[in-house]
Amino acid sequence: MRRRIIATILRREFAETLRNRLLMSTILIPPILLTVAPLLLASAIGEHALPPDLAKAVLVQRPEWAGFSESELAGAFAVQQFLAFFLLMPAYIPLAIATFSIIGEKQARSLEPVLAAPIRTVELLAGKALAALIPGVLAGWLTYLVFAVLASVVYGPHLFGVVTDSSWLAGTLVLGPAVGLVSVVAGVITSSRVSDPRAAQQIGGVVIVPIIAVTLLQTTGTLLVGASGYLVLAAILFVISLGGLRLGVRLFEREAILTRWR
Repeated sequence: MRRRIIATILRREFAETLRNRLLMSTILIPPILLTVAPLLLASAIGEHALPPDLAKAVLVQRPEWAGFSESELAGAFAVQQFLAFFLLMPAYIPLAIATFSIIGEKQARSLEPVLAAPIRTVELLAGKALAALIPGVLAGWLTYLVFAVLASVVYGPHLFGVVTDSSWLAGTLVLGPAVGLVSVVAGVITSSRVSDPRAAQQIGGVVIVPIIAVTLLQTTGTLLVGASGYLVLAAILFVISLGGLRLGVRLFEREAILTRWR
């Protein structure tokens, strides 16, 4: 692949994203909510102790929290649930950008000139994938950084230690980009089969279902995924993404796209 071509596509895609107010609101508003909501929830729940059975189940999964007071344990458990939600940003932001980028170009009739240019299909998809992935990953990392700083200021060192332990670092720094890459691949594949961005997002949104499932399991206190679990999940998702990207390139043969989308 030619880096110069991919860099040109990146600049073009970033400019298009900045001009799209709907996409910008999708990128900017949810991170603000996800920064504030966990702290408010931890504050509300942290005033009360966890039920004894739940507290025991949590301490089995997180023995390092044994020295916490009852209120600190409740706050730590509440905040821990939001780690999965920090994975949503690298999931839905790239999916929204990828589907609008690909299908939007067809609707605006700007795809045909691009395909007629001396550019390889893999270069076009690589540029579009990176342009969708980078904002989602950066939004997730930046939101996490702000969240960790606020947690240390508002709740002190114990809660700061919770949100900066190995599970949070592995989840946000490694698993987040892996989830984002899978989301981009899902957006590319579904966009080759449908002509409505909303339909493509709904189909590609299945990527979010496992994240919600993990969140629901963690609320029971019987499953609190650790760093090793997140790293294993990230490795699996990266492998799936590589296979998905190869499939996406085959689905986006130029003649097939132009014929199918006329």
